[in-house]
Amino acid sequence: MMLSEMRSRGLTVKSVQEFNRRVILRLIYEKKLCSRTEIVESSSLDASTVTRVVQQLVDDGFVEESILQKGENQRGRRSIGLRIAADPHRVLVVRLQRLNFQVAMLDLRGSILKSAEVQIKPISTAENIFEQIVESLNSFLDLCKENLLGIGVTLPGPFLEDSERIALITETTDWRQFDLIQRLRVHYQQIPVYSKHDAKAAALAVWISQGLDSNSKVTLYLSAGQGIGSGLVLSGEVFRGSLGTAGEIGHTSIDLNGPLCKCGNRGCLEIYSSSLALLRNLEVNWQEISSRSISFEEVVVAYHEQQPVVVKEVEIVAKYLAQGLINCINLINPDLIVIGDEYARFGERFLNIIKSHLQTSTLPSVFKNINFQLAPQTDLVINGSFHHVIQSELL
Repeated sequence: MMLSEMRSRGLTVKSVQEFNRRVILRLIYEKKLCSRTEIVESSSLDASTVTRVVQQLVDDGFVEESILQKGENQRGRRSIGLRIAADPHRVLVVRLQRLNFQVAMLDLRGSILKSAEVQIKPISTAENIFEQIVESLNSFLDLCKENLLGIGVTLPGPFLEDSERIALITETTDWRQFDLIQRLRVHYQQIPVYSKHDAKAAALAVWISQGLDSNSKVTLYLSAGQGIGSGLVLSGEVFRGSLGTAGEIGHTSIDLNGPLCKCGNRGCLEIYSSSLALLRNLEVNWQEISSRSISFEEVVVAYHEQQPVVVKEVEIVAKYLAQGLINCINLINPDLIVIGDEYARFGERFLNIIKSHLQTSTLPSVFKNINFQLAPQTDLVINGSFHHVIQSELL
């Protein structure tokens, strides 16, 4: 782009350089490993610009060189590729849940270097939990303060992403009067703080790890655990809705005459199918199932051991989740549905039960178009929050 053309568009040399830097960094980030030639071809930037920007990124510690694999019939020396550098930069992530919160430190490739989990006492107030989060973050800051890109915070919903306020978290302390994100920004004024709904963060991670490779146009991620939520990714962009609450599948009704939910609706999916509801339903007969104290981990073990009572209750949950998904399928027509969070640990058998219910209640052509997968056994929420910070700060 000529200098006169940049001025006519109101662009400065500095803004064009920043744009070029972000374009090149995004290509390396998405491809994971690529050559300078690929960047030139994909970005339409000239080779000299790519060489100059790449060198600056290497000098700044964001990119490193790596050997590319040779093709079967390729001779001569192997090409030099580029990938995101793991060190020295870091990202901190806080994941707030109903019963606990986690803090994790990740390198720029998304590897968790250190993490800690803190249980939340039933009598804890929002202020108490905030103080615990700050205490945990401070212990991590000592390890990475000089090279910290930012802090990502994920929260259950409904979460108003537009105003960054919690609208409601069922079965926990009342967060509506406590502005957690703003309090963190005031406390850490020199550090960028980014917030995201937990299911949307996970949906972003799912699309990067699974949707990108399968060329998914409409990815639906179902987060099924202590709460029930979902995230929708349209051609690589997480759909937020006007206030940022899109995806609250847990507060869609599957029984108009069901119990009243704190959201004001009746018969919400989350009331019947959360892992907290599952534990309550199993607790009555748990002593006949196991000598150990009931926990979700023990329920997973009992399910894989085919304990009849546990299998029956888990299959009921699968039926409820399928009912919630039917409404989403008819509304948004996804081509990829990924089941994640705690319930992914029930495995393929659990997924197949959900699929069997969906198949009988969905148009054959629509069902055939959907690719069903389980999410990988990693913390997608932590991973998605990491990607959110990276995309906001660098891309």
